[in-house]
Amino acid sequence: MDNTSSSSRSERLRTFVKWLETNGAIFPKVEIRDGTSEGGSGVYALERIESDERYAFIPHDLIITGKVCHDTVRITGQPRQQQEGEEYDPRHRRMMLSLFLIHERFVMKEASFWKPYIDILPLEFHTPLQFNEEELKFLRGTPAEFAVEERREGYREQYRAALELVPESVIPRDVLTFENYLWAMTVLSSRSFSKDLMEGSLCVLTAESEVLMPLLDMTNHYPRTPVTWTICDDGVGFSNFSAIEAGQEIVNDYGQKSNEELMMGYGFCVPQNPLSCFHIKLNYSQDPLVEAKERILAAAGLKKSHDQYIRASELPIDLLPVLRVMVMTDVDLYYIGQDTNHDLFEHVGLRIELRARFLLMFLLEKKLCVFENSVAGLPAKATTTNAQVALIYRTEIGDILRSTIYNLQVAEQDIMERACKVFEGGGHELPRYIYAGKSESAATGPTSERARADIAPSEQFTDSVLVTSESFATDQAFLEASEQIDVDEDVLLTLFLLRVRMVPSSPWHAALRRLDGFKHPMLLSEQSTDVGEMYGEMLVEIGEMHDSLFPLLTEHFADVFPAEHFTVDKFLWASGIVEAFRVIVPPRCTSGDCEVEGICLI
Repeated sequence: MDNTSSSSRSERLRTFVKWLETNGAIFPKVEIRDGTSEGGSGVYALERIESDERYAFIPHDLIITGKVCHDTVRITGQPRQQQEGEEYDPRHRRMMLSLFLIHERFVMKEASFWKPYIDILPLEFHTPLQFNEEELKFLRGTPAEFAVEERREGYREQYRAALELVPESVIPRDVLTFENYLWAMTVLSSRSFSKDLMEGSLCVLTAESEVLMPLLDMTNHYPRTPVTWTICDDGVGFSNFSAIEAGQEIVNDYGQKSNEELMMGYGFCVPQNPLSCFHIKLNYSQDPLVEAKERILAAAGLKKSHDQYIRASELPIDLLPVLRVMVMTDVDLYYIGQDTNHDLFEHVGLRIELRARFLLMFLLEKKLCVFENSVAGLPAKATTTNAQVALIYRTEIGDILRSTIYNLQVAEQDIMERACKVFEGGGHELPRYIYAGKSESAATGPTSERARADIAPSEQFTDSVLVTSESFATDQAFLEASEQIDVDEDVLLTLFLLRVRMVPSSPWHAALRRLDGFKHPMLLSEQSTDVGEMYGEMLVEIGEMHDSLFPLLTEHFADVFPAEHFTVDKFLWASGIVEAFRVIVPPRCTSGDCEVEGICLI
């Protein structure tokens, strides 16, 4: 809180209460106490307050709105011209509120009508923006490490805009410093009320996105205890759903906030906060297929936002659908674009389900590696309040990361075991946009939960289900021939698939023959100019590769590569399967394994 003596602060609180009452505020059953168990001021009931009984009333004249700020702090322009019908930039509103606080505290001083309120505002805060270097070390390797700098830079940008907009005659430059602007912005982040908390009522009356509400902003946070707002012609009344006993603290739910939000905005954390989460940003802007993927997402009603917030107990409902689209190949996108009824919220197919989870696992394990590597530079003990708050947040982030990774490992293992059962039973779970036939699953569902200390990708899946270069060993004749062919692995896989197709005893024969009707979009170039332009070069290159191999391979290995099974059309078909059905099983962050790349035909 502020750096004044307790007696001085008590006097200021008495002055503040008198100012509230003199100007029409009504709160006969309420008192403000200094020095709650949390170390700051709190609001308490003097006598029992019944459920839905109005315990406080604040007149409109005591609410600091954007209009009040604009009437006080005259600026010379606006950050940019607003378009007709466009909502006013909320960052500009917050900037004006901040400038108002600076103006009243440092320019108007004793003459300010708001002085009793300004005087009880904290002079010091405990958000990460006010942490020292040692305290900031506890945020290393966490999302908040970067959020602090992003917020600081955002405030600097607003501050630079304020310097351009506010005449020095209104706020002198020795007063309009970044330090003072940071103070004012932190007042707003910790004490203002937004549209969400006002449940649409106050903002309808004042057209505000954010306001300062003296008295109510002194209530402390407690989950699931929202205050009810009642709008009157001359002010706003407040009540609670449940009764409040005499001597009990009157609290308010600040909203559905994670510990990162509470720490960044208010400077505290709630131990074991069920709303806490780990923030990741899905950035696929450099993906050459980004436009097609965004069209699929939009058609599925999925938001374009790349921000996802993962809780320890669950994944966001739209995370897996977005990941499914992110891992789709150009072939998936082409065919799913023809299938407007496909539900991305449901199981899409074994290959895509695995790839989506592999991608998320890769992102989270990378975050966990950074997080754990940052431990070495941490101070030995959290000796300050700020450090202790940061440590609560840090511990929680580690727990969320580890539990989410563990759950993903279990899910990966279950899907791979399911794939093994489907494969062994001769079934499939191909997406219907790839194979129109009925899904034939021999599996009974994911295996039951069980304790696994260290879960690696299933060896049975990589060794038996996937078609990889290691699979060549199942066909000795092909293996010996392949060792004499100087081409890249994809070409060898293409040749092997054609070999599998002609050998009924091959473990992958039935799965491959199921795809006889599959056509990579490059084979449909005659049906569409766009498809021709996209795949024309690829089609030529594969055709040229075939011509460089045949009839030479047939002449040298007639039994392995008979001409009728290795025509250019069949070579193109098999090349398309290699391109479209590829799966890469990644190594774990902490393991020494290599990734396994292969073709998943089911």
